[in-house]
Amino acid sequence: MSNVALIDPQQQRAPMSAGGRIAPIIPQSMDDAYRLGKAICMAGTAPKGMDTPEKCMIAIMRGMEVGLSPMQAIDKIAIVNGRPVIWGDGALGLVRGSGLCEFIRESIRGEGDKRVAGCVVKRRGEPDEVTRTFSVSDARKAGLWGKSGPWSQYPDRMLQMRARAFALRDVFADVLGGLYLREEFEEERSQQASPTPPSPPRAPSPPPAISAPAEELEQSDDGFDPAEYFENLEIAMQGAHSEDDVAQAWADCDPEGTFADEDATNIEIAEKIRDRRLKQLREAA
Repeated sequence: MSNVALIDPQQQRAPMSAGGRIAPIIPQSMDDAYRLGKAICMAGTAPKGMDTPEKCMIAIMRGMEVGLSPMQAIDKIAIVNGRPVIWGDGALGLVRGSGLCEFIRESIRGEGDKRVAGCVVKRRGEPDEVTRTFSVSDARKAGLWGKSGPWSQYPDRMLQMRARAFALRDVFADVLGGLYLREEFEEERSQQASPTPPSPPRAPSPPPAISAPAEELEQSDDGFDPAEYFENLEIAMQGAHSEDDVAQAWADCDPEGTFADEDATNIEIAEKIRDRRLKQLREAA
């Protein structure tokens, strides 16, 4: 008979505890924000238009500047025409949560083409309330009324957002940190754009070749072809879209390990290929 005691697995588990305040994960550096943005993209949970780790990183950092947690920032900050903006409900949440807002009243008066959206706000400690309006007539002047999309599907909502944007940005510019509301910024930019469709982008020019003495690129006796190696290194570097990607491609290709210590020329060629890609990325940033 065995003397080994059988232990119930249930008895080894740590007891679960209740209570405690749930806190968000807050990045402490740009690298932390980038890693979080990359995880969001890889998980497939990034909103439309937030399709790269860099865009997610900017949204996270910009949102944190006005008091949003990272995941709130991903939901409420958008990148429009290269500029961070905030959704209207996110702006309202920041203002209400700031403790500086005494009240906000929104309304839509009139019927048909006589409709006028109004937003009345009162900042705590200031004597007067502020009223901002946006009407169907204003939308017509701006070339917005009847446009396909939200202005045709939800006209009252878009009128409300315009009035809200003017009032909140005028009275609580410090709370919003200068952010425009997406509902106004995107439409204004599209209105200013030329109606002529843009020309298709030209294909990128191939990277300049790195020259090397012909004898140094001859195939070695063991079948190793330096010319093929440098071509593969070029391809790997062109596929790198960040300095971290460049470092990873360099480690994967391992020029120092590929070439002998005395073969310094080939290592210098590899370094030129790497440095050129780093320069391209920094110039594009």
